[in-house]
Amino acid sequence: DLAGKAVVFHVKVKEVKESQIPEVDDEFAKDVSEFETLEALKADLKSKLQEKKDLEANDEFENKLVDVVIAGMKADIPACMYERKIDEMVQDFAYRLQMQGLNLETYMQYTGSTVESFRETFKEQAEHQVKVRLALEKIAELENLTATEEDLEEQFKKAAEVYGMELEKIKELLPADEISKDIAVNKAIDFVRVAPKAKKKTTRKSTAKKAKVEEEAAE
Repeated sequence: DLAGKAVVFHVKVKEVKESQIPEVDDEFAKDVSEFETLEALKADLKSKLQEKKDLEANDEFENKLVDVVIAGMKADIPACMYERKIDEMVQDFAYRLQMQGLNLETYMQYTGSTVESFRETFKEQAEHQVKVRLALEKIAELENLTATEEDLEEQFKKAAEVYGMELEKIKELLPADEISKDIAVNKAIDFVRVAPKAKKKTTRKSTAKKAKVEEEAAE
């Protein structure tokens, strides 16, 4: 019974080690990267960080523009289009689960979901994506934005590199008309992104020209 008694433990220290933090110098840069100097490593890190920030800012700007476009959209969209998009999203989710050694049925059991409630989680996102796609397709049509043969060939080459397949085989597997539509939509995205800036620049030029005319008339 140790109640009320002091207990003393004896610990024997065999060795004391000191943590050594490597010097952040040129040798450190060589060890952790392909660069020969610390300055080169810092410059690369700074460049990549800025690139990441630029991409994030660009995505945010693009999303806001697209939201403005679909906000003014007037269209009677069939419900089946939303359902097809949900089907695609569910299939993609199921595929990603399979890559992790799981399946959709097991996932729904774990989360206590039914097929209906699970599909409902994709509804808002699916509706947004369908509206964005339709709006961009309409912009591409109105602005005559189409895929050239060079555009199509470039996309096929990129796909061949990604999947490690022969170019001709990729062309057999991927429908050219669908790829062309995607290219046109991407061009519409670029158009939506650039148009406000171009309009602003044109407005400034028009204002400056008007002021010059008024000045000359006054003289």
